[in-house]
Amino acid sequence: MNPELRRQLTLELTPSRLVLMPAILLLMAVCVFMIEQHEPVLYLHRGALAVMGLLAACVGTFTALSSINDEVNERTWDQQRMSAMDPWRMAWGKLLGGPSYAWYGALLCAGVALASGVLLGRTSYTLQTILLCVLGIGALHCGLMASRLYGLDPAKPAGNRSTWGLVVIVFFLVQMVGGLVVGLDSLLGTREMVRWWGVPMAAPRLALFLAALSLLLGLLALWRAMAMQLSVPTTPWAWALGNAAACMLLLGLVPDNTARVLGAIALLVLATYYAAAMDSQTAQRWRNVLYSARHGQWRRVWQSLPLWPVSWFMAFAVLLPAYILWNADPLAARDRLGPFVLMVLLHVLRDCGIHLFFALRNSYRSPLGMTMLVLLVLGGILPAIFWSTGLAPLFEPLYGAFGRPLHHAMTNAPSLGWLAWAGMLVQLAAVAAAVLWRFAQMAPAAQGTQWPQRMSGG
Repeated sequence: MNPELRRQLTLELTPSRLVLMPAILLLMAVCVFMIEQHEPVLYLHRGALAVMGLLAACVGTFTALSSINDEVNERTWDQQRMSAMDPWRMAWGKLLGGPSYAWYGALLCAGVALASGVLLGRTSYTLQTILLCVLGIGALHCGLMASRLYGLDPAKPAGNRSTWGLVVIVFFLVQMVGGLVVGLDSLLGTREMVRWWGVPMAAPRLALFLAALSLLLGLLALWRAMAMQLSVPTTPWAWALGNAAACMLLLGLVPDNTARVLGAIALLVLATYYAAAMDSQTAQRWRNVLYSARHGQWRRVWQSLPLWPVSWFMAFAVLLPAYILWNADPLAARDRLGPFVLMVLLHVLRDCGIHLFFALRNSYRSPLGMTMLVLLVLGGILPAIFWSTGLAPLFEPLYGAFGRPLHHAMTNAPSLGWLAWAGMLVQLAAVAAAVLWRFAQMAPAAQGTQWPQRMSGG
């Protein structure tokens, strides 16, 4: 048996807890029968499904993340990293063992829901709901654990305050998915056909299909994040594959090609910001990149490269052919869409460069706070001061699409105006110079200095 799974099960499934969970659920069922006299089985069925989802999603999320945070707080994470277990077995052990007590209660509720569903003649709906819950929440656990591992800094204690905040967010998301946004009851109970990349599929089957693919992507992300933490050399192919697969899953429901392109770029931009903000070892990774490039070790360059440049270049690769097609079709009135999206990508590159400048400091302060302060000044305070003069796009180039800047009086002005493009070029040059200065400070004092080779995962 997986040693990590055995250890987690020993910690979570103690005899007293195994008795306590069904006792509490039994009392809740008795309350349903005491309160509802007319249709107790129907309300028991609904309540069992609701408690199953909340236990697995909220309590399971907290315990899954605690299986990582507790290792850091108890100073046992380094021991696990030095163990003989490979990343795949370690990931499975924590994924199944950490939230095992929450899943224990969820499976008890699933049994009650299935039994009451049979009595109500809703067996198919109940099975689909249970399966969708298992697949979807399993994908949720994988994604959140992978995110925690990617941003994990073993040198800093991991508090539970942020974990509880995340659980609250998950709680509201479960409520939205269950009734407000997707309408789980109507989705699983309908026979309506939905097109995914032009292929007609029944709505319940499509939901299960997307949940299963999301779980596979979550497992891939968790495995690679665990490999990164265990210092296993990896190239970022899994990150690129995950970004492409996420775009494929979500954008298959979008019927318009232009909307698909814009949606893919938006998702890749979000992935770029996420990877840049969550990386807790930026300086170490770039040290490895510079050292490997200086010595011609190009495979090590790929292994050490942070993940956000991969997402940014993927977004640019999506925009490039779309830019050409939009300009080649003047009747579609999309010739100004390409420059605007290009400006957005340059904006993202500038923001990540500013974050990189602060992340390369020899300081324990969070670079994200300083980055947000600089962006507030550039995007809010300075444009507000110079708005009446028409110089706002010089500081925030995206403002060139709004207001009445000076370039309207010019002839042959490009989309967004000359001022916006000049401002962006100046800002990119300044950020590049600042980052290169940081890189120069990171150079080893003497040739041949060996830097520790800690690799990043993909």
